[in-house]
Amino acid sequence: MARKITAEDFLRIRLVSDPQIAPDGTSAACVVRAIDVEKNVYRAEIWMAALEKFEPRRFTGGDWSDSSPRWSPDGQTLAFFSDRREDADIVPGRPELWTVSASGGELTRIPTPPGPKGALAWSPDGRLFAYIGNPDLDDEWHTNNDRAFVLPAEGSDTARDLTGHTDLAVGYLTLSDVHDSGAGDLLKWSADGTAIYFPVSAFGSTLLYCVEAQGGTPVQIGPLGGEVGGFDITPEGRAVVTFGDWARPHELFVAQKPELNPPNTTEWLARTGFNFDWQKEVLRTMPEPLEIPNGEGGTVYGWLLKPPDFDPAQQYPLVVYVHGGPHLQYGNVLFHELQWLAAEGYVVLYTNPRGSKGYGEAHTKAIKGDWGGPDFRDILVATDYATGLDFVNAHRIALMGGSYGGYMTAWAIGHTDRFTCAIADRLVNNLHSMAGTTDFTFQHNSYFKGNAWDDPSDLWRCSPLAFAGRITTPLLIIHSDGDLRCPVGQAEELFAALRQQRKTVEFVRYPAETSHGLSRNGPPDLRFDRLHRNLEWLNRWLKA
Repeated sequence: MARKITAEDFLRIRLVSDPQIAPDGTSAACVVRAIDVEKNVYRAEIWMAALEKFEPRRFTGGDWSDSSPRWSPDGQTLAFFSDRREDADIVPGRPELWTVSASGGELTRIPTPPGPKGALAWSPDGRLFAYIGNPDLDDEWHTNNDRAFVLPAEGSDTARDLTGHTDLAVGYLTLSDVHDSGAGDLLKWSADGTAIYFPVSAFGSTLLYCVEAQGGTPVQIGPLGGEVGGFDITPEGRAVVTFGDWARPHELFVAQKPELNPPNTTEWLARTGFNFDWQKEVLRTMPEPLEIPNGEGGTVYGWLLKPPDFDPAQQYPLVVYVHGGPHLQYGNVLFHELQWLAAEGYVVLYTNPRGSKGYGEAHTKAIKGDWGGPDFRDILVATDYATGLDFVNAHRIALMGGSYGGYMTAWAIGHTDRFTCAIADRLVNNLHSMAGTTDFTFQHNSYFKGNAWDDPSDLWRCSPLAFAGRITTPLLIIHSDGDLRCPVGQAEELFAALRQQRKTVEFVRYPAETSHGLSRNGPPDLRFDRLHRNLEWLNRWLKA
C-alpha cells in the first residue's frame, strides 16, 4: 500500500535532462541530477538508457558533476565536461573534457586548454570537438568575450580560436523582460564539418554567425536588427531561428541555405504567428537609437522611447533605466515594461554604458573592480543628453533598474541629487556582505581587489551602502525573499540605513515563491503587482 508523501521525499527525486540519442538510434545518454544526502549537495551524473527496453546504465559518478554529454559520430564514445578538482567548489569554471566507451568502463581525460567551457559539439567526422569557452581562468564575472574554439579529438593544450581575433562576444547576451537570455544550443556544425554556426551579441542585437572550422573571418548571416534566441541547422544547410525585435516577441523563422558571400542577403520567412493578433491590437513605440559622446573619448550607446501619442510641444517626465549584469546588453528587442512606461506618458532612456557587452572587451572591462566609476559617468552623460531635449522635463527624472541596475540606482542617488525619485529592484547594496551570501562562488582578489575577511576596502569602496548617508532621493526598494543571486539582506540593509536616518524610502518585499527573475518569469500575479507599484511610485513623484 502506498504511503503519503513526506517532506523528506524530495531527497529521492532525480531530475533527468539533456537527452542525446546515439547515432545508431538504439539508446540515449542523459544527465541525471540527484541529491547526495550524506554530503548535502546535488550531483549530476551521466546515464544511458536503451530506447526499446528498460535498461538504464550509469556512466559516471563520484564527488563531482558532469554535463554536456555528446556522442561520437560512430556511436562508440561519449564525451562530456566535468570538473573533478578537489577545490572545484571554491574555484569554479574550470571543467575538463572526458570520454568513456559506449559500453562503459574507465574514463579518459582529454587534454584541453584551461578556462571555462561549455556547449560541446563533436564534428561530423569525429576528428574535432568544438566548444564555447573563455581562456581566462579567473574571469568569473565574464568580462572577456566567450569565444568559439576547435580542438583535436585526441586533445591538446591549445585550441584553435575562431573568434578571438574579431572582438565578437559569442552568446545570447541581450536582455528583455519577455524571455530569459537565449535558449537552445550555442553552436552547431555544418553537415560537412567545414563550418560552425553560433550566436553573437553586438551593438544591441544578437545575430547568427558562421565561420569556417579551419579559421577565417566570421560571417554574419542574420536575421538583422533584432535578437536570435535559438537556432538549428538542417543537414542541407537550412537555418531555423527564433527571432524577435523591438516590435514583436520571438517567432520561428526559416531561411534557405544562408548566403555567406555576400552576407546579409538571406530572406527569412516567418513560420509562426503566435503574437500576430496582439501586434495588430497594441501600439508600440519604435526606439530611437542614440550615440552620445561620453567626453572621455568613447560613446554611450542607447535608445529613447517616446509616448505613442507623443506631442513635441509638451514636456514629459523622464525615466532612465539601467540594465542588470552588468556584463550584458540592452538591445533591439521588445521590452514590455519600457514600452508600457512610454505608453503611460514617460520618455524612457535606456543605454549600454561601459561594462556592457556588445562593444568589445575593452568596453566591458572598463568597470572591472570599479563599479560606480566609468559606468556611472556614462549614465550621467546620457541623462544630460536626454534632459537637454526640448520635450523632456529636466526637473522630473526617475532612475531605476534591477540587479546591477538596482546597484547603480542606489549608487547614483548616493552621489547625486539630480533624480526626483528612484526604484532599486533586486539590488546589490553591500558587496562585502554579498561576497559570502550570494549563490555563485565569489572569487576574492580577482575582479575586486582584496577579500571579505581581512582586506575588504575595495568591496566597501564600491558599495552603495557606504554612501547611504548622502541619499536624499525618495527610493522604492523591490526585492524577493526567494532571490539567491542578490539575497534579500541586500535590500534590508539599505532600507534599515535609510529608515534610521528618517529618509523617504519604501520597501516592497515579495515572498519566497519569487526569485531574482521576478520581472521576467515570476508568478504572473506578482509580476502584475510589481509593475503597478512601480508605476504608482513614478506617478507619485513625477506627475503629482
